[in-house]
Amino acid sequence: MKIIEDSMAKYNKNKTVKMRDVADHVGVSVATVSRALRNPDVVSGAVRAKIDAAIESLGYLPDPAARALASTRSDVIGVILPSVSNNVFSAVMDGIYSAVEGTRHSVQLGYSRYAPLSEENLIRLFLRQRPAGLIVTGIDQTDAAKALLQEADCPVVQIMETDPAPHDRMIGFSHYQAARAATAHLIAQGYRHPGFLGARMDPRTQRRLQGFRDELRARGLSEGRRVHTTTRPSS
Repeated sequence: MKIIEDSMAKYNKNKTVKMRDVADHVGVSVATVSRALRNPDVVSGAVRAKIDAAIESLGYLPDPAARALASTRSDVIGVILPSVSNNVFSAVMDGIYSAVEGTRHSVQLGYSRYAPLSEENLIRLFLRQRPAGLIVTGIDQTDAAKALLQEADCPVVQIMETDPAPHDRMIGFSHYQAARAATAHLIAQGYRHPGFLGARMDPRTQRRLQGFRDELRARGLSEGRRVHTTTRPSS
């Protein structure tokens, strides 16, 4: 009886351990753990060793049926942008299409119109289609959208911005630091009343504005009334 009870205890423990537990234990995303299990060669040896150790320590048992299902995914790369009229995003799409050209992949575009809930719904829609990958703009997703990205079983790339804790991969820059650097450059050139020209106050524009203001204050300068915005999107 003791042997049976011990076996059942171990079974119940394994049953409750999820891929998320392994990811949290190692300090990586669920997508990284999934890739390490499906295609180990794409994950660094050091990370793979940590994942293997966590699997052994936690008693995680990958579901063969789930892994088989995960191997059947589309060749679509989902791209979610906030605007299709901004030339910046036109250039982004041009780069994406150039990279995809000649491969088996295709691109499917989702347009969020700067609406967080629309972006969340698009993320959910794309993930249901089991895409080859997902490209999303920025770091200001809703909590629900962030959870979806964290659990995504495909590569996720956030563009246009950086953050200390990306869901998977991130390509961009700090809008706050960029604005501070630009303001500092103008001041170094002898300008004492630089201005900020912005458009729609989306989170990226707000961070640029804050960088502009903070640099002026750090230099002992006043922004005066030289901050103007419009309601049209800029980023």
